Amino acid sequence: MNFTTSKSLATFVLITISLSVYLLTMCPTVYLGDSGELSAAAFCLGVPHASGYPLYVLVGKGFCLLPFGDIGFRMNLMSAVFGVLAVALVYSLIWRMSGSKVGAWVGGGVLAFIPVFWWLAVAAEVYALHIFFVALMMWLLWRWEETREFYFLVVFSLVTGLSFGNHLQTVMLAPAVYYLILSGDRKVLLDGKRFLLLSVFFVLPFLVYGELPIRTWAGAAMHWGDPDSWDRFWVHVSGRAHRGAYIFNLGVWEYVDRLKESLGFVWAQFGVMSLVGLWGWWRIRVVRWRVFLLGVVVFDLFYTVFLNTISLEITPFNLSVCLVLAIGIGVGIGDLMKAIGRSVSAGVMRGVKAGWGMVPVVFLAMNFGVLNQSRNYTAYEHALNIFRTADPGAVLLVDGDNNLFPLIYARVTERMRKDVALFDRENLTFKIPYLGDKNGIFYGTWEEYRTILENEIIRQRGSREIFYVLFDHFALNMPEGYSVAPHCLLYQVIPREVLSAGYRVPNLWQYYATESFYDEFERDFMNRQIAGHFFLRYGQYLYKAGNYDGGSLYIDKASRISPDDVGVHFEAAMFFMDLGLFDKARIQIESVSSQDRDQAAVDDLWGIYHYRLGDFPRAVEFFEKAVKADKKKDAYCRNLVLALKESGRKDEADRLFEELSKMRKVYHVPKFQ
Repeated sequence: MNFTTSKSLATFVLITISLSVYLLTMCPTVYLGDSGELSAAAFCLGVPHASGYPLYVLVGKGFCLLPFGDIGFRMNLMSAVFGVLAVALVYSLIWRMSGSKVGAWVGGGVLAFIPVFWWLAVAAEVYALHIFFVALMMWLLWRWEETREFYFLVVFSLVTGLSFGNHLQTVMLAPAVYYLILSGDRKVLLDGKRFLLLSVFFVLPFLVYGELPIRTWAGAAMHWGDPDSWDRFWVHVSGRAHRGAYIFNLGVWEYVDRLKESLGFVWAQFGVMSLVGLWGWWRIRVVRWRVFLLGVVVFDLFYTVFLNTISLEITPFNLSVCLVLAIGIGVGIGDLMKAIGRSVSAGVMRGVKAGWGMVPVVFLAMNFGVLNQSRNYTAYEHALNIFRTADPGAVLLVDGDNNLFPLIYARVTERMRKDVALFDRENLTFKIPYLGDKNGIFYGTWEEYRTILENEIIRQRGSREIFYVLFDHFALNMPEGYSVAPHCLLYQVIPREVLSAGYRVPNLWQYYATESFYDEFERDFMNRQIAGHFFLRYGQYLYKAGNYDGGSLYIDKASRISPDDVGVHFEAAMFFMDLGLFDKARIQIESVSSQDRDQAAVDDLWGIYHYRLGDFPRAVEFFEKAVKADKKKDAYCRNLVLALKESGRKDEADRLFEELSKMRKVYHVPKFQ
């Protein structure tokens, strides 16, 4: 790279390289996680999960109209475009802050090729658009810093409002932004006319949220949360439903671990270049900007640690922190170049520039294998395989994002298997029809009500072609006389008399799409979950068919592919216990114990293990721990009732069952859960 070329040419080269790499490594179709849901929502101008992401949906609709690739690819391309634009903005910002093209090249290039940023540029998600807005907001604030022209603050207000239309995490920038503006020119916000103008341009973009009720009223194929009344609209936009699950839901030491994990995550992105970033932050010539960027980091970490405790591997966190570090790296290198330039010859200086210029190439080379998703068809193949398993006119009761979202994508964008009825077990998208009593009134939890609805579907259809699509089938409450049995990738509802007479599973594995499952590429947690459960279910099928060596081989493969997926190990443990292979089951349970933070679930699993061994007193001990830790879980209480009976403590079992019956409706306690 010749750093004597113009700034615009260097920017063009960086954009070209980044976009080329993203296109080369991009997922060729729909990705797992939220990708399928968001892509389908953009395609049909629907309403995805909270907060609805209306701007993302509207911009995504424009990309859906492109005349090449499938909808998944087009939405992935949208992420690549906004990722590249964010890199260009960071390049420009560093150049303006430091005056160093070398620093701008390295800072922008490193940001482009760190794993977390690269990932958001090769799959459809809201984060590429979000980080683009964050970079643009910082760029506009610096231009205001340079010129103090009010125009830049007006545009900044408009961009900030648009950013809120994409992702509410934008609010975490507010404290740092207010500090920067007030410390620079407090009259801007204290002047009534100017404040009113800024407020108008900030509020106007919020009208984009009107897309949610409008598209719900219009009958869009997706209208998550039905936000067509004020109450439901506010619940959806504010994300109230997620607060109990992910906000302030950990203990003190868990938060400490979360902070360590977050800082370790950032270090893993940049390595020793993090130190250059810290140096560059310190060398920013405007002290107020040091405070501003520090505020961005602090509040971004606060969000990651306290306000959204989803796994760091599932959701790209600390993006603003990474943006600040990339800026610091660029400014730091610019500062070092000035110091070196004062003591070395021009020839040596050219060599130093070339050496620094190779830093982004090093990041590209190190992370290419990890981020190359060009052969990842997992989500598409998973949806295809589920539909290939279902009989004509079947009912699919779907649970789990990695099951539901690929199916949403396949149904909405490609109209797959319109003969199959899809029902979402969380009742968010493909809602379960009301089939209860004539009064239509129910008091209780959704899980209880769902059981009534599903059981009524089973009774009315007589179990004909009813399948569950889920990762954990052990907590299902079936109506009297029915059970579920593995049906390749699905679980089919079967009358007990049919099951006891011998239920044969057809060999559908030969018809499945499996390219992604046998290809070698780096899998994140979501891809490992699907691949792990695929091989687990195939191993179980081989075992049942009498191929014990093949069954063991594939179950072991599932454990290796998904070492951190407790669901895979739990299923494998239960399967081995059913076969009486308790040594193999114990290995799987120990894997669950070492990873699962839900101690009640772990204790319940150990209780099942000892129950199956016939050690009923030991089983009671574990079940009592599970019930004590989580009294709301019916399955734990039912298991304790059964263990108490087998231990000869029938009176205690009867009292507990009576208490359980009073607390909540008990549908069925026929077998061990």
